Amino acid sequence: MIRVLKSRRSFFATSAVLLSLPTLGLSSDFETPPTLSAAETVKDQPLTTEVYYIEDPVPTDGFMALYSITSPHGAFTASGPGILNTRLNEIRALAALQAMQEDDRFVDAAEDTAKDTVSNLRRLIEKPKETLEGVPEGVGRFFKRTGRTIKTGVQKLGDVREGRLPGVNETTASNLPGGSATVVTPNKSLTESTLNASGDAAVNVLGFDKQRRRLAKELNVDPYTTNTILAAKLDDVTWAAFAGGLGVNVMTSLVPGGFILSTSSRLSDWVSDTAPGDLRVEIERKLLEIGVGQSNIDRFLRHSFYTMSMQAVLAASLEDLNGVEGQTDLMPLVLSVGSEGQARFLLQTLDMFRNYHKDIEPLAAFYVQGTVIGVSTTEQPVVMAPIDYMSWTPVLDRFVSNVETAFKNTPILYNTGMLSTRTNEVLSEREWILRDASLLGALAYPVQ
Repeated sequence: MIRVLKSRRSFFATSAVLLSLPTLGLSSDFETPPTLSAAETVKDQPLTTEVYYIEDPVPTDGFMALYSITSPHGAFTASGPGILNTRLNEIRALAALQAMQEDDRFVDAAEDTAKDTVSNLRRLIEKPKETLEGVPEGVGRFFKRTGRTIKTGVQKLGDVREGRLPGVNETTASNLPGGSATVVTPNKSLTESTLNASGDAAVNVLGFDKQRRRLAKELNVDPYTTNTILAAKLDDVTWAAFAGGLGVNVMTSLVPGGFILSTSSRLSDWVSDTAPGDLRVEIERKLLEIGVGQSNIDRFLRHSFYTMSMQAVLAASLEDLNGVEGQTDLMPLVLSVGSEGQARFLLQTLDMFRNYHKDIEPLAAFYVQGTVIGVSTTEQPVVMAPIDYMSWTPVLDRFVSNVETAFKNTPILYNTGMLSTRTNEVLSEREWILRDASLLGALAYPVQ
């Protein structure tokens, strides 16, 4: 182990003491997180289109901007790295799906064809064991392939139906940026609840999963999205189109130009082209190979705030970071997130570390100090900050002081957003090295 700290034990002991002490700076030095104009914080996206409007001004919380978006398809909020772009893509997808549903060809094909299928899926959620036992023998091969997923899901059905997070409560929830430490139970779509409750057996047996994933890919959205309005609309359109004999190519041909935003990447192809059961098996394999324990993998695969796409991102990033000391010690932090924003903060943090490790210099170790801190083979502590706007607050002061106390070399900070003038001044005075995250290149595993 490289000796960048006095010792691992003294690092955590010092951190605990510092967190309990008054802030080291003067209260007059601190900022109240400002309210900014949308034009200051929104990058590479129009503020107003025919399908959405980003409300102005935009409050911040010290790290993230808190966006409110209005649209004909509902009101949405976004806070956390990348979530604004995700929500805007989802609103465009909703507009595209609405256009499909209003086309006469779709109406004719879809009329009254999906009722039995939806009824069967709802029955699975209410009585999973009875429904799975009634599936014909012809799908035995499929059950062998995904048996572990089904077993784990049925055992934990209560967690899914009640919205409980495995191992996370009000006292253990993370304080990461991207959401409150208060655990907020997410609402889930019919499909996402089924996948969490019983693997993908039922949705595949009922015949629509592959088309749903293909449709989501064409619309450039996560097939396992946490946006319940979009998830329900994907369900409705796919059920009706499948039962009515329409394929994805026909469905997307019904959409006016400009709504379809199809993209392709290593991750989106892997997620969209892989059945959920196979994807879970692959995620599990990657995590097992780097040394994550089975119980933590099981909890991770059931976690309410990581969609399957997000689980794939995390597994792929950790695989690329294999061999960095302390890698598996990150799992308690991974499992502690209490919001989608916190989950995405961690995913983007690890993806940024992956790029640093590959293109800047190798990492030797990871430590958990509120967030993830990397240490390079040249003993440089590295902090990744996938933020929107960073203000100088008591929280940031405590974090900076802890890092400075624990590590002997000057820290380097990569940030994706803006630093306030005060934050920039203080960190520069304390000799932190500040870098724009664009120097790391594009994220290897972006989530839609």
